[in-house]
Amino acid sequence: MNTIIITADDATEAVRRAPNWKSPGLDGRHHYWLKGFVVCHAVLAQQFQEALDQRSLPSLFTTGITHLVRKERDTTDPSKHLPITCLPTIDKTLTSILSAITRHLNSNQVMSRPQNGCRGGGRGMKEPLFIDTVIGKVVKRNRWNLYAAWIDYKKAFDSVPHTWLRRVLELYKVDCTLRDFLGQYMGQ
Repeated sequence: MNTIIITADDATEAVRRAPNWKSPGLDGRHHYWLKGFVVCHAVLAQQFQEALDQRSLPSLFTTGITHLVRKERDTTDPSKHLPITCLPTIDKTLTSILSAITRHLNSNQVMSRPQNGCRGGGRGMKEPLFIDTVIGKVVKRNRWNLYAAWIDYKKAFDSVPHTWLRRVLELYKVDCTLRDFLGQYMGQ
């Protein structure tokens, strides 16, 4: 993989693609405002590049606000809540820029097609759920037997050791600066 150089155009494109009014993190900034301040995109790119080169990131980028969303009505039991963390807009912009890693993986055909969650334009679980629905309707209409199993992976990101994720990035020849940066980022 070629060395990543973050330019003002990269920052502008990442900000342009971002939705305007998603919940911001501690910074309280919506992308709408960042889109309007075009003059700051070059400074953002420079600061992102410095963070990448130094292989470290200020904790402000990775500190979010966690909201507990109830899974069930009228419950006070904390285990019946789903934690949702809103990260700062600036962090979302940086991760969008670093999605260059997926271009490297796609161009070298590293990711299999079913890895939808990481692929640009993927719909996450919507595609598999749609396929399950269609199969279910065909089976019901034809009165066939169907045996199926679904596996629910809770906290998939946390269940894979970060050492393994770093090793995979190394195996796929991801730029060493980016690998080191992501290793530091995962620790935060």
